Amino acid sequence: MSGILASIRHVLREARDGLVRHPALTILAMLSIGVSLYVFGLFLLLAFNLDQTSRTLSRELRVHLYMKPSADAPAIDAVRSMLAADPAVADARFISPEEGRALFAEQFPGLDNLPGEIGGEIFPPAFEMVLRPAYQDTDAVERLARAWRLAPGVDEVRYDRAWFERLRALLGLVRSGGYGLGTLLLLAVMVTVGAVVRLTVLARRDEIDIMKLVGATAALVRGPFLVGAAVQGLLGGALASAAVRLTWRALVGSAAYHENPFMALAAGRFPGTTALAILPVAGALLALAAAALSLRRATTA
Repeated sequence: MSGILASIRHVLREARDGLVRHPALTILAMLSIGVSLYVFGLFLLLAFNLDQTSRTLSRELRVHLYMKPSADAPAIDAVRSMLAADPAVADARFISPEEGRALFAEQFPGLDNLPGEIGGEIFPPAFEMVLRPAYQDTDAVERLARAWRLAPGVDEVRYDRAWFERLRALLGLVRSGGYGLGTLLLLAVMVTVGAVVRLTVLARRDEIDIMKLVGATAALVRGPFLVGAAVQGLLGGALASAAVRLTWRALVGSAAYHENPFMALAAGRFPGTTALAILPVAGALLALAAAALSLRRATTA
């Protein structure tokens, strides 16, 4: 046990000395990792906000079922019961002709005289529905609409098919584009760390050769480099995390954020302080993996 503890102390001491002995390489690695993870963190912030916006809009999507003007109370009650028992419907609100006329006057105050000029009843009894997430796609809504149109007293079912398509396309773009960009950024971190580790190994080549001659194990030779790389990745990730937070604060406080509605959609919310821990942890793990791959080639050469 004492031998293991002595080895651990040796690895930690050599890792510390290596970081201090080569400050330029340490700072270069930390900044390079920080920049790559900063860009990755900005993408995560954008993806988080777009996903939250899409979820919010999904909950706000409405499907309207219009009854025939001649529909009586039993027909309306039958449709109400049908919608209440339908597993696709999260909420259904009945809108009477009087309420429909009041809503029209509220939303279009300049056209409040239009119903009287047209004549007839243009506000039939209707139901406004919110669908459950599993049914919020065009195919599912179309199937539901066909079934609801067959109910007695139902005149028409309307929904914004184009809006459904745009929403689904937005989610697909975030997912597909995000995976590709995120992978490239994380690979950039690994390439950066790998290059720095190889430079450090070359700078300490004589010391490594002496350690091998006196019988040092591979763990003792590679351990300090691995620990040092993990520390560099952790510090770089912490730097990136702080930079993302500061960038978000500056963006939210800027005039462009308040003048451009897209900015509010793209960066209106912050994932939370806990989410920032992703970047330091990712930096440490990626740096450790890159160092391990680099050391296998460098220390055996």
